[in-house]
Amino acid sequence: MIGSPLSDLSIVVPLDFSRRSKDIFQRAIDIAKSLAPTGLHIIFGCAATPEAWVSKLKSKLQHLTGVSIITSPNSQNQLSKLRNIALAQVTTPYVLFLDVDIVADVEQIQQALTAVRQSPKQICMYPCLYLSAKGNRQLSKHPVSVFRQYYYQFKREWILHLAFPSSIIICDLKSVHAIQGFDESYKGHGYEDFDFMLRLFKHKELIEYTEQILIDEPYMAPMMATGFRALLSKAQLEQLLQPIYFVHLYHSKNKQENYYQLRLQNQNIFHQKFSALTAHTIEQSPCTLLLINHFFELLAMQNKKPSEFTALWAEIPGHMFRKIKLI
Repeated sequence: MIGSPLSDLSIVVPLDFSRRSKDIFQRAIDIAKSLAPTGLHIIFGCAATPEAWVSKLKSKLQHLTGVSIITSPNSQNQLSKLRNIALAQVTTPYVLFLDVDIVADVEQIQQALTAVRQSPKQICMYPCLYLSAKGNRQLSKHPVSVFRQYYYQFKREWILHLAFPSSIIICDLKSVHAIQGFDESYKGHGYEDFDFMLRLFKHKELIEYTEQILIDEPYMAPMMATGFRALLSKAQLEQLLQPIYFVHLYHSKNKQENYYQLRLQNQNIFHQKFSALTAHTIEQSPCTLLLINHFFELLAMQNKKPSEFTALWAEIPGHMFRKIKLI
């Protein structure tokens, strides 16, 4: 589709068939087939082994224009490296980072590109709804856009949780090059995305490095985030009021896999790196309510009711809603 507005955008997706091979293969096919006709560029950064799956993917997608598969040897469990080899092929003004488990909805992507073009900082970070197995099955019956509504209605049978901050970032390619892409020190699951986001947000002058970055605590409700998660969220809070919420497909996890076992190592790399970067910053007192206070101010500015967004600070695990059937 020459001349399409989406021709200014490339989507970077890392692929590693060393785990969940069949599942990842099918989801890569779905992304390529749904987006190839739009005129945008889809670039898969793919670990070169296992070769059988890589060859199968190339064969399946060879007839699609705008789809590239860039392989890299010795890249299993190295998502940063796979993203970087894909980034090296991007020639469009804008780039969107997606995981293979994200539903690639054309309308949402078009809206995201329009939004980033209009953004003074040329960057948007989007909320991501993680579906349950039942939620996956609902996708054939409901458009992606309705899951945002279901989240705020506490329909947790279909939605496990909302990730915000999230690694779904769209921005100008020039800024990604300026921070030299992803840090390839990270292997396996976790923290390479936080590292990338912090450096990118700092480059965009959306945040400053403080010792708050060293606070690394998970959250059950996005508005109760602290530390670096709150810092990233605060910079993009208004996205929570917008209609674009991406959806992450459910998949089972084997926490004994080496991919997940490497998370602690990544956490240590992250902490050491940002300890050095924040060594001479001004210490700030942690405040667990800092983020929610800013969000309430934003709601007041836009004349929105806090009661419509209660799910963002309700620290109740999704499985409790499913257990007591408050859905």
